[in-house]
Amino acid sequence: MHLNVRRWSVFNLVGFAGFLVQIAAIALLTRAAGFSSLAATAIALELVAVQNFFAHSHWTWRERPAVSVRGWLRRYGRYQITKTGSLAVNLAVTGVLAHAGLSPEIANTAAVLVCALPNYLISERYVFRYTPAHADTP
Repeated sequence: MHLNVRRWSVFNLVGFAGFLVQIAAIALLTRAAGFSSLAATAIALELVAVQNFFAHSHWTWRERPAVSVRGWLRRYGRYQITKTGSLAVNLAVTGVLAHAGLSPEIANTAAVLVCALPNYLISERYVFRYTPAHADTP
């Protein structure tokens, strides 16, 4: 497996920025608004998924732009489909660890780490996949 170091680094920077927003949202929703850890995690993950989609489009896979509105919508659809699977894994790991006594923030941190490499590989090969339309893009 070949890993593009620049892309992996940018992917992780975007992910880390999103992670900070995610943890802050989970803390706010659980501590200030009284949401359960699972509900807060689900809301935070979707909020960050939208933010990360646009950030990854602009920075991580900038050399693979969507070339039309239809292309953007297809890509966003693929992104949301893959995020549904990631959300399920993240919620499961967070739920198990929170039930075991970890704080929601620590439980979710572990879940994010479990999901990082699979999310990158799925994004690379499915969501932002190379197409012939990108052949002339530097």
